[in-house]
Amino acid sequence: MKQHVIIVAGGTGTRMRQSVAKQFIELKGLPLMWWTLRRFREALGDDLDVTLVLFPGLFEAFESLEKKHGPAGVSRVVAGGEERWHSVANGLRALPDDGLVAVHDAVRPFASVETICRCFEGAKIQGSAVPTVPLKDSVRQVDGAVSQALDRSSLRAVQTPQCFDLKGLKAAYAAGFKPEFTDDASVYEHAGHPIYLVEGDLENIKITTPEDLLVARAFLDRD
Repeated sequence: MKQHVIIVAGGTGTRMRQSVAKQFIELKGLPLMWWTLRRFREALGDDLDVTLVLFPGLFEAFESLEKKHGPAGVSRVVAGGEERWHSVANGLRALPDDGLVAVHDAVRPFASVETICRCFEGAKIQGSAVPTVPLKDSVRQVDGAVSQALDRSSLRAVQTPQCFDLKGLKAAYAAGFKPEFTDDASVYEHAGHPIYLVEGDLENIKITTPEDLLVARAFLDRD
């Protein structure tokens, strides 16, 4: 069964307070996104089909980085949309109807090989596989000026890659956008499909702030 990956890099990273988009920030000599793609090829091999969804204003910068650092290893580049949902929808339109597809944040370079493989294996059997990790902090639900504690043992933090039957995910996205969609699992679930969870990885952080960059550099220095 053909394996596809959509790498979502549609944002410009305003929270990072950097002069370059966060997916292009260099870590140990390579743009952050190159580390992300390297991990997927370690897990799934060079035959992997990769669609990069990129903010249109960053196409030229991406081409320049490929000239500097060598090919990123993507099969095609498509334009991102207004929201993440629109970006993923654009990526799905570039793919055939059959196979498995994982949707992954470009700025999660530390998804383990084991997590990636678990997601594809789970989706092959059950139609969906979403990596999660237990919450470490206490959580409270806020309602105006008051709040109440929630049982964190029944809650999970959701990560990517989120992997699905490709035909089913394309049909779910074809039903249209809703503001309450927060990730691909919520789109797939809204279409009537169950969401199956697999074990995630605490090191699979999403790099969105300068503080996250400090952690990322520590991970790479350790390795």
